[in-house]
Amino acid sequence: MKKKYSKKKSVKIIPIHFGEKLIELRIPEKNLCFNLQRNEFDTPENPGDEIRRALQNPIGTKRLSEIVSKDSSVVILADDRTRVTPQKVIIPLILDELREAGICNEQIKLVIAYGTHRPMTDEEILERFGQDIIDQIEIKHHDCYDNLVNRGITKRGTRIIVNKEVLEADIRIGVGGVLPHHPVGWSGGAKILLPGVAGTETVNAMHLLGATEQQLGKILTPCREEMEDFARDVGLHFIVNVIQTERGELLRVMAGHFIEAHREAVKWGMKIFGAKFSEAADITISSAYPSDHDFTQADKGLFSAEIATKPKGEIILLSPCDEGIAPTHGKEIARLAKYDDDTLFKMLDDDVIEDRFGASECMYLNHIKRNFKATLTMDPVLTNLLGFHYLNIDDVQKYLDKRISLDDEIQIGIVQNSSEVLPTPKSA
Repeated sequence: MKKKYSKKKSVKIIPIHFGEKLIELRIPEKNLCFNLQRNEFDTPENPGDEIRRALQNPIGTKRLSEIVSKDSSVVILADDRTRVTPQKVIIPLILDELREAGICNEQIKLVIAYGTHRPMTDEEILERFGQDIIDQIEIKHHDCYDNLVNRGITKRGTRIIVNKEVLEADIRIGVGGVLPHHPVGWSGGAKILLPGVAGTETVNAMHLLGATEQQLGKILTPCREEMEDFARDVGLHFIVNVIQTERGELLRVMAGHFIEAHREAVKWGMKIFGAKFSEAADITISSAYPSDHDFTQADKGLFSAEIATKPKGEIILLSPCDEGIAPTHGKEIARLAKYDDDTLFKMLDDDVIEDRFGASECMYLNHIKRNFKATLTMDPVLTNLLGFHYLNIDDVQKYLDKRISLDDEIQIGIVQNSSEVLPTPKSA
């Protein structure tokens, strides 16, 4: 009698981030639909030289040293600890350019463009900007509730409320990074002003513009148009936008006009962050690292994974979200997460929602919940409040094994660094 031999499945072992921790997933090759990552490009030998090149060859405007006069007051707007922009490398070179025009340190302020994020601690500021910058120029915290000026109204009916010190400066320079972003489409450019240094009413109104449909990777979105109208009115004289590697190394720098330089950066962003896939997955494992501080940062991984997941499929978001739902919006998001969009819009009309950003965030999440089974690996109580399925990170492999045992043909996809990767169908 002949012995029966079962063909052993070839299994892929795939390291993936859960916050700073690396775990390994074991997926049979026949069930692995894709493993999407950023595309690799050579980095400049000297990051400082790349920044200087961009500063000396701005896109759509004159050099910074030609824009300012020796009497100008200057505000540098810098993103906060929720981003990885190498501010301590970029800002000293901007200061060199300003000094070339006769600007002294006393004429310059650095304003941290929090939007509605929590303020950074002294330790975080030191880590992000370095002691040299702290010693040279004054660093100010934007407060979305205080020290604001009303500049009028946008064509969409949004009040233009902006940081008073930023508005009073003669020259405004924005420094940030360019990444795929929902609901804006792409980060960078005018985003450093709105939501960066706008009042909470303006920030909330802008976010509601993108609440009802997928915007990730689009160039002209309702939010982007609002931000750029805001920047035209307030005045954003110069930007420095960077693209970085997965390890945080500086890759490309674009400087100049807040629209023209930004669009050039987006072209590079498409090459670097656009990850091609042939077939959508039944289950997509999405690691939001390094956007792991809180859920309103990590949820970018839901919208990235959406593009590569079959309708009514499942998205499993790997992120610990150690700071909960959101340090500044979490309570209201938890309260509103049970309501559908129609109810939320009515509550907004009735003015019974304290935090309108919370309403827009819940609408984003409703879009995901309507179209997919969405599973989180963060705190189970918060997961339940948000209305998602919960899975302990230690049980992810067992869950995948069970799903494969029930459906031998099931297709599983992985999106690494999903807060930064833009899945792109090969047919597109």
